[in-house]
Amino acid sequence: HHTPDGVSTRRARLYAVTVPVDPTRSVRALALPADPGPRADVHVFAVGLRAAAADWTGSWAAGTGGYNKVGPWRDRTLRLVVRTSVGGDELRLRLANTFAERALRLGRVSVAVRSDGPNTTADPVPVTFGGRDRPTLPAGAAAVSDPVRLPVPADGDLLVSLHLPGGIQAAPVHGRAIQRSYASGDDSGDLTASRGGADWRPELTSWPFLTGVDVREDTGTVVTVGDSITDGVGSTEDANRRWPNVLARRLLARPHTDVPAYGVSNQGISANRVTSDRYPGEGVSSSNAGVSLVHRFERDVLAQPNVRTVVVFAGVNDVRWGAGSQDVLAGLREVARRARAHRVRVLVATIAPCGGYPDCTADVDRRRREINAQLRSQHDDFDAVLDFDAVLRDPAAPERLLPTYDSGDHLHPGDAGLRAVAESVDLRLLVPADDR
Repeated sequence: HHTPDGVSTRRARLYAVTVPVDPTRSVRALALPADPGPRADVHVFAVGLRAAAADWTGSWAAGTGGYNKVGPWRDRTLRLVVRTSVGGDELRLRLANTFAERALRLGRVSVAVRSDGPNTTADPVPVTFGGRDRPTLPAGAAAVSDPVRLPVPADGDLLVSLHLPGGIQAAPVHGRAIQRSYASGDDSGDLTASRGGADWRPELTSWPFLTGVDVREDTGTVVTVGDSITDGVGSTEDANRRWPNVLARRLLARPHTDVPAYGVSNQGISANRVTSDRYPGEGVSSSNAGVSLVHRFERDVLAQPNVRTVVVFAGVNDVRWGAGSQDVLAGLREVARRARAHRVRVLVATIAPCGGYPDCTADVDRRRREINAQLRSQHDDFDAVLDFDAVLRDPAAPERLLPTYDSGDHLHPGDAGLRAVAESVDLRLLVPADDR
């Protein structure tokens, strides 16, 4: 740009910002942000309204935790394994180039029901985006596919294949998938139509680019948001034993006279915090622990399709890293306030103990207990409080996990503990007033 001192060159950053609005009210005007600086540094290029997603339900999701080095990958195809919560006859994919420094040029994309390993039950179905079979995502942008006709099983595996025709050295990722996915070798080209075989290697332990799978149902979505315990760290890999998976199975199995069969969108990010960022928000980083819950709440919760209820289970990483109890409580109240402003029911969970983990000191436990005591007594800030601390703690040593629930590191519950968390939820608490 031109200045009094001559031409100055700086890299511009383009951000796509999603702002949820009340679908029952008309938008008459928008107040754009005022630029706080002495020069015009913020430029709004376009504003538009997106159709309400009332007829879509989130069946699977993963929050983007960072922009990390990968590969490098060269002309290869990724085949990502995802486990649905609810099924349907039609789906759409959500991709994102979150935090990226440059545009992402994809080749073809396909989706199929998984048989086993990288193998499909039938020919993969091509996926288009705005009618294009090779989409380009600008830096920071997201894309929703055109609807795809495919019988989607409830609590079943899908294979989403992405051809990367160029060279990729960094990607937006969900770092801890607790699920092995597949990739072909460099220079193997477009294998999105492949039904499987020996071309695929089980080398991916993250989910790059893919952020959601929705099905054409109007039931609505429950979002579980939190840290590594919600992400499933401590559970068996490739077994889908995260507590949101168990919660989804309970919803499917229940007679739907009083509780709908909601889809469950898991927005847990390992090492995430309520109040402070772990990923710096831009640039290639070794961290994939995400920006804070307060900062990502709109993207990862309110922007999910037809969200009805959010379950917030977070805070242990804040107190482990020195945050005061009042700061954590303020962050939890802030996200609850935003959820309620968008007619989303909000449940908050008490923080589980972590005594025995290296940095879980007596002072950490004191602040954890202070937070829990206030959560239990201040129901006005939330629609309900889930006492996961009471579920997981050892009655003989309440600063620690019950040994049968401990994965072994004293911070993360194992399969039995995560199942106990999910089974402790009264499913009726998930139902907002509009669904009763």
